[in-house]
Amino acid sequence: MNMPRHENVPPEPDTECVRAIVRTMEREQPDAVLAVGGGSVMDAAKAAYLSWQTGLDIDDLFGVNVASTRFPERKFQRICAMPTTAGTGSEVTPYSNIIDARTGVKKLLMDPVIIPEAAAVIPELTLTAPEKLTRETGFDALVHSIESFLNFKAMAAHPEAEPWAPEAIRLIVRALPAALRSPGDTEARTHLSAAATLAGMAIRTSPTSLPHLLSYSFCGKASHGDAVAALLPHFWRFYLAEPEVRERTMRLAPFFHGNTPEEVIDSYCAFLRSCGGETDPGRLAQTGAEMIDKLAEDALLNPVKLTGAPRSVTPENCRAVFHEVLDPVWKRS
Repeated sequence: MNMPRHENVPPEPDTECVRAIVRTMEREQPDAVLAVGGGSVMDAAKAAYLSWQTGLDIDDLFGVNVASTRFPERKFQRICAMPTTAGTGSEVTPYSNIIDARTGVKKLLMDPVIIPEAAAVIPELTLTAPEKLTRETGFDALVHSIESFLNFKAMAAHPEAEPWAPEAIRLIVRALPAALRSPGDTEARTHLSAAATLAGMAIRTSPTSLPHLLSYSFCGKASHGDAVAALLPHFWRFYLAEPEVRERTMRLAPFFHGNTPEEVIDSYCAFLRSCGGETDPGRLAQTGAEMIDKLAEDALLNPVKLTGAPRSVTPENCRAVFHEVLDPVWKRS
């Protein structure tokens, strides 16, 4: 079968990449779109297919439910997805993360009309993923799961999603070290693929918040998976001011052993380091604490994740909160 292709989507697709895919679609007039690759490929394809169908530039689609609100009666075609990594869960989510080529800041397109029509999750496609990519995508799926589970407000509205995140955490904690030791371990790869999809299902109903939001500013400095993993423990401790978060944290003690919520977070950090991860965001980014002001500035471009955090942050106080959380732990080397 001779199928037109658009290849060479970069690891962090930007708005120009999306526009290039739209031009391919304009030329080929596809009846269907199949995205084969990691989260970057799927996110770019989701954004481009929606842009092509609406006639709206990608810049006009960023935000929450833009297309479904503007075209409430329209039924959009959606991509089919075939992930080749086990991390983002983009094959089941309404999210597309794209870098604004003008500003260099990652922005979020969130709309149920881009949830893929179908997904073929084939763990064997991940067997050739190198160690670094396996680690980074595994970290991303793990943080998806933990952030979703801690988001008690959203989880309360979707009780059917309650088991998904803990099961994904259980699978990752067992399978990620095994896959890093033995890349050809098909059982470990199968568990990681299942976990990534479960985590994607979880964040579809109970989204991520501050660690993922701030990771957008690490583009070009660190991988997405490494960034969210390093940011999570510090904001997790910030969330512990909420009794519901403390209770939920203790429910994760079977995976990250501890007698207190603080010890559970310490165990998460130990797991991260055992897999080759970093828990110091400053060391990861190789920048001084002045970057924290940039985190606050960039966060204002995606405000939905501020107010949706388990412990809400406002645009007005986010700079102060980020300094409170990160100043004590930010080291450059």
